[in-house]
Amino acid sequence: MRSYKFIFLLCTILFAHSLTNAKDIIEQDLFETENIIKSQIQAFIDKDAEKAFSYAAPMIKLRFDNPLAFMNMVENYYEPVYNPKQYYFLNAKHFEGSIYHQLQIISQSNLSYLATYSLVKDNNEWKISGCAVYPMQQESI
Repeated sequence: MRSYKFIFLLCTILFAHSLTNAKDIIEQDLFETENIIKSQIQAFIDKDAEKAFSYAAPMIKLRFDNPLAFMNMVENYYEPVYNPKQYYFLNAKHFEGSIYHQLQIISQSNLSYLATYSLVKDNNEWKISGCAVYPMQQESI
């Protein structure tokens, strides 16, 4: 009977420890992916196509011949992300192996947008796999 209590206690401790480790890993992943998004936005601002393209997931890279083509697409279709006045991280979620971040982006014309980024792991590195941008129907101050 005593050995069952010991085994139960040991299993409980190991389970609690594994939950703590999982939480730490998720928090680290969220921190890391937030920095990746910030770095890509900065690369857009700096007009550094190579660097901006380096944060893209392989499936995104397959759609474009080169970093300049990627940069042109972002400039033409994702202007708030390409040239933000300001941006703020709102929410983040780890779901089925991917990470999603929502940002409020203020454009140079003071319009608010909601951007949702998705990131996936590729060769043990987080890469941006998509970004959807929607107007927030309000003007920023």
